[in-house]
Amino acid sequence: MWKRFLAPLAALAACTLASCGATRNQAAAPVPEADQVVSSAMKNLYMAASLAPPRSADQQKVVLRMAAKASNGKELALTMRAADGVFPPGGDTQLVSIVTAKMISVATLGQLIEYATAYPVDPQSARPYAGRMFQLGESESDPRVWYRIKVAAFHLKLEDFERQAQAKGDQLARK
Repeated sequence: MWKRFLAPLAALAACTLASCGATRNQAAAPVPEADQVVSSAMKNLYMAASLAPPRSADQQKVVLRMAAKASNGKELALTMRAADGVFPPGGDTQLVSIVTAKMISVATLGQLIEYATAYPVDPQSARPYAGRMFQLGESESDPRVWYRIKVAAFHLKLEDFERQAQAKGDQLARK
């Protein structure tokens, strides 16, 4: 009798494990930038941020809402553009934390590099951020990409990642 229940249970477990693997693989590869779309809700929030009184609590709330709703690298970049000059110096730590975490999970390699060179990255997330750049760069055979990763690592203040990216770029340049 147990055998009749074990076979379907084993099949169910195998399907569950297979779907977990598929989800993990999807998370490993972000949506290509050309396929990323800025939603109308994000555009409306961007307009609301621009219409709010400059540097006001209302404007800050709208920008934080944008960060919370952003679902791809383009929307996160739009959020950071909207945040320019909105928060007092050092007052954007919550925004930086939210955007950094989302960048790690949804941004393309190019978006990660551009973000790291233009905006602050949450210090606690700098290593995972650089690790994600290296993960996405594994398939890159162009040394220039690795030199750009090196520049991003410099902005993240991660000398070991800088050296590794330089070495990888030099190795590829010799081929």
